[in-house]
Amino acid sequence: MSDQNPSSFVRTRIRRFSEIDNAYGEHYQFRSRVPFKSFDDRIQESRLIFSGTVSPIGGYSRRHHNHEATTVYRSLCLRGFVVQGSLDPRNRGLEDVFRVIDDIGWSYTVLHVNPFCPRVVREFISNIPFYEDGALIRGFVYRFSPSVINQLMMKPTVEHSFQWKDVVLNQAITHLTGGQCAGWTGFNLNALLDPFQILYCVCERSWLPGPDSDLMMRKRLRLMYAVTKCKQIDFGQLVYEQVIDMTRVRDLETSLIFPNLIYQLLVLQKEAP
Repeated sequence: MSDQNPSSFVRTRIRRFSEIDNAYGEHYQFRSRVPFKSFDDRIQESRLIFSGTVSPIGGYSRRHHNHEATTVYRSLCLRGFVVQGSLDPRNRGLEDVFRVIDDIGWSYTVLHVNPFCPRVVREFISNIPFYEDGALIRGFVYRFSPSVINQLMMKPTVEHSFQWKDVVLNQAITHLTGGQCAGWTGFNLNALLDPFQILYCVCERSWLPGPDSDLMMRKRLRLMYAVTKCKQIDFGQLVYEQVIDMTRVRDLETSLIFPNLIYQLLVLQKEAP
């Protein structure tokens, strides 16, 4: 990849992503194939569905499954978060980006990205390894699985998920840059077409978050190519695998991923602490 200043470029992209919410035309509204539901509507519907599935265990004061989970939680308190970003469908400049995201049914991955409680998210992560399809939070076991993620994120069921990791990198780069680059050698993120620069921001914060290593960047480009080609991908499985992998990482320099999504999944099932 060609030389660039990674830190300044990352700051520029993150700033661009965070400012997206406020730069929309007064009378513009992106028209999804299916009208977007409000977060309040989503809460009412999902809590009704999950009303009998969030099981009480041990009382409200119970925060950790065992001593090991307590130890893990303390180490997690020393780690930061990769905070997710949101896109506003009222932004006329994002019409092309929203159309790509909406075509595969992933719009809710960039909508209703509300603040999260760091303490609760860390408790969730520390307790995940001890439950097959959920995690203990203040005396209740909240459900967590690929199917639950898909259901709560309003993601259509995918019978056969496309193997996006097998996408030919050169093909992805050629498509995403409009032919400006034909492969990894000489590639620069600035070469991405305008809509795909925003899509990369979405990918690095909300779909494949993590360090900006060459390996991670290649993964994002492959995933983005699959998304732009409307390949059906199991979003729940994509997130679930990354969260489970995160629970095994003990490096204090590695930030915790999907905090907003995790907290949103809890709130959608039951009122969270």
